[in-house]
Amino acid sequence: MPAQASHGSGGIIAPRTAGDAEPGRGRGASRSALRVRVQWPERGVVVVSVAGEIDMASLPRVTEIVRQRLTAARLHTAIVDLEQVGFASSAVLELLMLAYNAAGRREARLLVVPGGGRVSRLLELTGLSALFEQAPTVDDALALARQ
Repeated sequence: MPAQASHGSGGIIAPRTAGDAEPGRGRGASRSALRVRVQWPERGVVVVSVAGEIDMASLPRVTEIVRQRLTAARLHTAIVDLEQVGFASSAVLELLMLAYNAAGRREARLLVVPGGGRVSRLLELTGLSALFEQAPTVDDALALARQ
């Protein structure tokens, strides 16, 4: 029976079958592994980059990271980078709403980088695209944060 495993990198690895390669090992690494990277490129600006799958299983980890980063003392802009998300269930909408509400409480600006894939399509299909200030790339979002 496949089991969910968590490895030292903090990533959440999707359930595997016996035929799958060991996670984190070269070309056979699981493409569905959730990877979250947090950067502070400028004072008051945080970038939370998510790659892999966002679904109900991975949602608690991602939302906790976003929630923690949105409580930073001098935060004025949060950028949620979803360009590398390969699969996005409706859980990504919950993540974005959490970020939106938390940023609003802090009077911080929220910028979303949905990428051209599934997240962007999901926002369009649900009519939520207009709710979020979006940028095509993290660099574009950083430029907006400076304005």
